[in-house]
Amino acid sequence: MKYLFLATDENKMQLYHLLLNAINFHDKGHEVATILECASPKLLIGIADGTIKLPVFDKAMELGIIDHACKACSAAFSATEAAQKLGVALRGELSGHSDLLKFADAGFSILTF
Repeated sequence: MKYLFLATDENKMQLYHLLLNAINFHDKGHEVATILECASPKLLIGIADGTIKLPVFDKAMELGIIDHACKACSAAFSATEAAQKLGVALRGELSGHSDLLKFADAGFSILTF
């Protein structure tokens, strides 16, 4: 099955649990994508500068299951540079924001925390 994990809040424990589950789904053979939308891209700043320790983020990046961060939201929270430093793609096909319809049309179930 296909699952899109959608992070929306600036809460490192929420992102931790979302990524932990995304990795588990991936490890169990599911197709997984993760998007950082709304306030969650702000966490990239702390991850990039080392003030937020989140090893599951590194594991998710290694597995290639972080699809992107919202371009507009990353800019709004001054997280664009951090996303680029971490290698997180920025996308904004929907007026600068993430287009979830393309994932739904591709058969992904959308999960959010």
